[in-house]
Amino acid sequence: MRVAYVHDWLVTYRGGEKVLEALLELYPEAPIYTLFYSPSMMPESIRKRTVYAPKWLNRLKVLRKALLPLLPAAIESLPLEDYDLVISTSSCVAKGVMVAPHAKHLCYIHSPMRYIWDQRQHYLDRKRSFSPKEFLIHLLSQRLRMWDVSSNNGVDQFIANSSFVAQRLSRYYARKSSVIHPPVELERFFRAEKGLSKGNYFLVAGAFVSYKRFDIAIAACEALGVTLKVVGSGPDEKRLRKLAGKNTEFVIQPNADEWVKLFQGAKALLFPQIEDFGITAIEALASGTPLIALKAGGALDFVEEGHTGLFFKEQTVDSIKAVIRDFDNNRFDANKLEAFAKKFSKKAFLENIRRELNALEGLN
Repeated sequence: MRVAYVHDWLVTYRGGEKVLEALLELYPEAPIYTLFYSPSMMPESIRKRTVYAPKWLNRLKVLRKALLPLLPAAIESLPLEDYDLVISTSSCVAKGVMVAPHAKHLCYIHSPMRYIWDQRQHYLDRKRSFSPKEFLIHLLSQRLRMWDVSSNNGVDQFIANSSFVAQRLSRYYARKSSVIHPPVELERFFRAEKGLSKGNYFLVAGAFVSYKRFDIAIAACEALGVTLKVVGSGPDEKRLRKLAGKNTEFVIQPNADEWVKLFQGAKALLFPQIEDFGITAIEALASGTPLIALKAGGALDFVEEGHTGLFFKEQTVDSIKAVIRDFDNNRFDANKLEAFAKKFSKKAFLENIRRELNALEGLN
């Protein structure tokens, strides 16, 4: 059986690429097809594989956001007719590949395209207008939505990375999907000394982008006079620094060891965003650190009220303040949090994917 993988683009090494990296273990000889490829940004496990990317398009990879309207045609042009099984991992257009009539297409989907569906407001200018530019964006988005819906017919089986994403697939594509949570690198977060005491700070961590809503976490902690460490990097840094006061500390691009220590030492990870899933939250649990999360999105799959964390119900400063004000870290057992996180191991992920592959009708 000939097998190929398809991934939107390989230019950064983040959660989606880590999922692909795990999936590659299923078929060690299968090639990868992608639209843009930067080998220097990839781990050895991906660099050593055969990776196909259109040369003409790859030369334009710095413009890939501007090229979005062309990407549906680009993904459909990938030569996959000779394969019996195609496994795509998609948060943009990878699910739209054209496969042979006899082939099976399994798609692990992180999300329908956020910027054309329910999170599009986060990708537009903060000051909405009736400008020609915004009109053009909506016109192009409308055409992309039409393609996005029609192209899902080429997928035999969808696997969503969370129950939240599965609901979005049902709403936008009218498709059912299985839910298999992404694999998380847990071992490096487990505490060597189980009796480690917590530091006197809360934590937010990840990419500094507007939809993460780190702004309300900063405002809440400043109002309460509690320490917040803001860890990561991204385009929203300048705005977030303007909101910060004496209680907020930024840790920009910490190394792997620093990242782990910050998670292990936090009283709790604040999770104010509506996320497709939330790998940083599982990393916190593996570190023995509970969660304070918005009751929405991917968090519904891993926050068990009073056991792995606490919910706040509205994406507002007052709502998150009310939970932080009464938070008591001693209510949570770090060993139980670590045990819960083990449900999201790579081993469990691959076992569940194999089960889905075995269930594909006609796949030998």
